[in-house]
Parts: sequence; C-alpha cells; structure tokens
Amino acid sequence: MAEREPLRREILRLAWPVIGEQVLVMLSGMINAALAGHLGTVATAAVGFTQPPQWFMSGLFMGLGVGVNALVARLQGGGDHERIPPATRTVFWLGLILALATGAAVFAAAPWAIRAAGARPEVVPLGAQLLRLMVPGMVAAYWMMTMTAALRATGDTRTSLVINIGVNVLNAGLAYGLIYGAFGLPPLGISGAGHATSCARILGAAALLVILCRRKSGARLNWQNLFRMDWDMVLRIFRVGSVASAERMLSTVIFIVYAAMINGLGTVVAAAQNITVAAESVSWTLGLGFSMATAALTGQRLGANRPDEAEVVSREAAKMSMILLGAVGLLFIAWPGPYLAIFTNDPSLLELGTAALRIAGFTEVFTALVYTLNGALSGAGDTRPLFVISTVGISVRLLLATVFIKVFGWGLAGAWLAAGIDWVVKSGMIYSRFQTQAWKTLKV
Repeated sequence: MAEREPLRREILRLAWPVIGEQVLVMLSGMINAALAGHLGTVATAAVGFTQPPQWFMSGLFMGLGVGVNALVARLQGGGDHERIPPATRTVFWLGLILALATGAAVFAAAPWAIRAAGARPEVVPLGAQLLRLMVPGMVAAYWMMTMTAALRATGDTRTSLVINIGVNVLNAGLAYGLIYGAFGLPPLGISGAGHATSCARILGAAALLVILCRRKSGARLNWQNLFRMDWDMVLRIFRVGSVASAERMLSTVIFIVYAAMINGLGTVVAAAQNITVAAESVSWTLGLGFSMATAALTGQRLGANRPDEAEVVSREAAKMSMILLGAVGLLFIAWPGPYLAIFTNDPSLLELGTAALRIAGFTEVFTALVYTLNGALSGAGDTRPLFVISTVGISVRLLLATVFIKVFGWGLAGAWLAAGIDWVVKSGMIYSRFQTQAWKTLKV
C-alpha cells in the first residue's frame, strides 16, 4: 500500500488545479447570470441562451486538446524534450487558426444559434448581440484550451489555474462596472457582460502567451521560429483529436436535445432541472480533474515505454475518483434537500430536485469510472472506441428518456433515471475496452 502513496500524490497534484479551474469556469457563468438577473427576464434569458453555442464549439477544442495531450505527453514521457517546443509551436497555430474560424462562424450565425437553442423571438436580438460581443473572448478562450492542454501534458496544471483566477476576478469587476456603470465605467446594461468577458479572456490569453514565451523548458514558444509549422505533428494531433472532437460535439448536441425534452415539461420542471444540474455539477468537476490528470500520466508512461505503469496509474486514479465521487453520491442520497436549499427555497422545486438528485447519487461511482478511464484511453490516443461508447450511451439516454417521460409519465425523475442508466452502460463498455489492453500498443 505504501508504494502507491507517491502515485496518489502525483495524481492529486495534477488533478486539483484542474478541479479548481473548472470551478472558476462555472463561477464565471454564474456571475454573469447573477448580474444580469437584475436587468429583467429578457436579459437573464439572453445570457442563458449564449451558453449552448459556446458549449458546442468548446467540444471541438476539448477534442483537439485530447490530441495535443496524447502527442505532448508521449514526448514528455519518452524524454524527447527537444521536440516539445516544436509541438507547442504547432499547437499555437493550429489552435489560433481554428479559434479564428470558429469565432467567425459563431459571429455570422449568432441569431440562428440563439433561435436553435430555443430562445423566444423577443430574446433572439439581445441574445445574438451578446453572443457576438463574446466572440473575441471565445477566440481567446479556445486558443487557451489548446495551449493549456500542452502544459498539462508536461505536468503543469497550475499555470492555467492561476491565469483563470485572474480572468475571473477581472471579469467579475468589469462586468459589474460595465453593466451598472460603477468604477467610473459607462453603464452598458447587458452588453457590458459581453465586453467584460471578452476583455478578461483576451488579457488571460495574452498573459499565457507571455508565460509560454518566457519559459525555459517544457511546453514553450520562441519568437525566433514561431512561424514554422510541423505538418507531421498536425496530422498526429488530428488523427486522435478529430475523433474526440466529433464525440464531444455530438454529446453536446444530444444533451441540448435531452434538455429541450425536459424543458418541454413546463417552467417548474425546467427550473428544477437547472438547479439540480447546478447541484450535481460538483461531481462532473471532480471527475474532469481526475480525467485530465489520468490522460497526462497515462500518455507520459506510454511515451516512456512503460505500459504496465500506465495501467497501474489508470486503475489507481479510477479507484480514487470512485471513492471521492461515491462519497458525493452518498451526500446526494442522504441529504439532497438541505443541499438543494442552497440553490432555491421553492418547495415544488425542492421536491422535484430531491428525487432527481437521489437518482444521480446512486450512479456517481459509474460516472467516476467513465471519466477516469475516458482520460486513460484518451491519453493513449484510443479515441475511436470512445466515440462508439459515447454514441451508444447518449442513444440509450434519449430512448429511455422518451419512454420514461412520454409513455410512463415519470417526468423529471424519469429523465434522470435515463441519464443514470446511460452512465452505467458507458461504464461497462469503457471498462471492457480498458481491459482489452489494446490501448497500450497504439501509436500516436
């Protein structure tokens, strides 16, 4: 048991900054929503409807990050440190070009995207205006996602955390000042939230660029040869990352359809869904932290030609995350009411949310297993089976949600039961793939 302690410390060292970073990302959205909440219903709704297009596009860059991690982690683990800067330079241009193209697409399609997310006609103009104001910040944020993937692959998860702390503090101050006209800034109303978000993210990206150019080792950039591209590395990143991007973007689309099905049950059910998702998001944050840590450590072990150690680190991370999320699940089962009361005091919302959160509590250990082994297989570059697993899982979710809601009339509880079965099915499939050991021999 004692020999596992250094390994556990290494996993936690990489995982906790990622967890902290994801908490900050959630807080950023919550701050904008809270500040907009005093400007009226239309403004509040407009902020909410800018989220689905951003989630969808972020799936592209999360998948790209999987390819970046798989490549750079293997270089790091294999001791091929001289090739990490060329890889980082390639990631710089790849991320920037894709981020600019994505930003242009979102800007052009903003009204359509807001309507597609389910906004009512009176919300669409304001939502589209706000989304377009956020586009410069989206470009910066998506570029940062690809670059921080390279940093995590070398074992640096703290730089991104520190930058995100600064971005969130700046965003909160600017949003308050620009929305309400505080600190000597002009009162711009809801438009101020868009300007604040973009400004904070652009400054965060600039800070990251300076850090990367000043680093002396690991993932770093050099002004002298910044305009050189390694096309072999581009192909290696896309070979892994394109499949991961498709999987994440498809999952986002299906989640939006699933959410629309729940929202169709009425305003009260939709509100209960929102607070329950917010309450459960703590488990997703923890799971993502372990997933990214496992991806980096697995890739490094495989790069060092130590596949058995990669398996050990993956199993240990899975065990740790299952214990932690299992404890969270027990909280959801035993005390859902007091926990949900943090988000609302409406009795009808608490009643619906309590049933849904209890169902989620019973599936948290399966969620933990899926997140962690997804990280292990992604770190190995084994993304094609993950696409199949995800597609099967979300198909099961939609099918069962339709049956449970429309045939059995189980409402919100039925939707969450369908989601729980989705996690159980995916956990069985992903564990079976992990057990085949095929991921140990993949080339990236």
